[in-house]
Amino acid sequence: MLQALRNIWKNEFFRNVATLISGTSLAQAFSVLIYLVLSRIYTEEDFGVFGLYMNILNITIIFSTAKYELAILLPKSDRESVNLLGLSGLISVGVSLVLLIIVFSFNDLLCRWLGSSEISPWLYLVPLSTLLVGLFQALRNYSNRQKRYRLIAGANIGQSLSNSLLKLLLGLVIVGAAGLIFGVVFGQLAGFAVFLVAHLRTNRSKISWLRFPEMKRLAKHYSLFPRFNMWQGLINNFSGALPVFIFSAYFSTAVAGIYTFGYMILYRPVSLVANAFYQVMFQRFVEKQHRETPILQEVRLFIRRTIQVLLIPFILFGIFAPAIFGFLFGENWTEAGRYAQIIMPWIFMVSLVMPLSFIPDMYRKQKQALIIDGVKLLGRLGGLVAGVVTGSVYLGLALYTLASTLVILYSLLWYIRLVKKNLPEHSVGIPLTPDHE
Repeated sequence: MLQALRNIWKNEFFRNVATLISGTSLAQAFSVLIYLVLSRIYTEEDFGVFGLYMNILNITIIFSTAKYELAILLPKSDRESVNLLGLSGLISVGVSLVLLIIVFSFNDLLCRWLGSSEISPWLYLVPLSTLLVGLFQALRNYSNRQKRYRLIAGANIGQSLSNSLLKLLLGLVIVGAAGLIFGVVFGQLAGFAVFLVAHLRTNRSKISWLRFPEMKRLAKHYSLFPRFNMWQGLINNFSGALPVFIFSAYFSTAVAGIYTFGYMILYRPVSLVANAFYQVMFQRFVEKQHRETPILQEVRLFIRRTIQVLLIPFILFGIFAPAIFGFLFGENWTEAGRYAQIIMPWIFMVSLVMPLSFIPDMYRKQKQALIIDGVKLLGRLGGLVAGVVTGSVYLGLALYTLASTLVILYSLLWYIRLVKKNLPEHSVGIPLTPDHE
């Protein structure tokens, strides 16, 4: 057994994943412990406003880099990657300035659309959050390219711990959602600062590589990302935000807050681990693609092992979620456990598919991925509308989960077909020119 563990640790892939997961797991464990207190400090309405803020941010960050941060891993030349990093940063600054103008000009209108006047003062922080997240994601991808997984883990820890601590401290002295939102912004700033300081120390000389004509050339070179990935991300994140938007507008801010709490407790640990695998697998598979090495067996092994490890815990948590939420967070949050119970199949599918979601990018299939997410949006919207018409949050969430699970399952099967179809003897490698379909 000990020898088997040593062999696993010698494997670079598992070592890199373990580096990311170990750091994020510590931060996540701390975050969950903090939520034992936060659930008793903040109300359902506070979490509803917080949920609105986070879901607005999930939409604006799609534009923050025009998804060029995904291209940072692809070039063989490090000079090109540095210029893609610079391009992502410039776009983030420009988008944030535009958002600032929009918020100042249309604050009242946005509040009416969202069905919440409480969100009004927090909209002014959205441009800053958008900028910080855009820069964080670009620097994280460049760190991933350099295999600096300890740095990525450190940035994740810094972001999570500072976020949680400020939420706790402000929650004790300020009434309302202020602590939750300021905590998130402070965490974003802390995570970005960790990356910025580390890269200024080790990559300062590479700043001289930045050239606007080169950024312009690369923007055209990787135009698939804003043309398809950006709109795919917008559709996907908007459809993910639909429950909060619709529950807030047609039920109440409290219902939106209960859903937000249940979703966050369930989704955060899954997304942290899945993102760790995503980052390492993306970098590893791009290298293999450059060497024309097959990846099919690794994809199949990952899916099989993930199902073996996670299926039983998901089933058990799904059965006892309301009781677990009531015991850990207080009886007020038992309903959040029921919501978590309903969305469990969807979150399980996310744990399988999120780490492999870069596969369409590798094979220039962003257009098809965009269509699939469009279908998922329509299915999710239809489910929630049915819930609104019948006045049942449970029915709306159940149909939303059904649509999500079926479409994500189709995506997984499609990813496997893509990998099979693009085995090395048939592969054309990583795209170096735009797709003009």
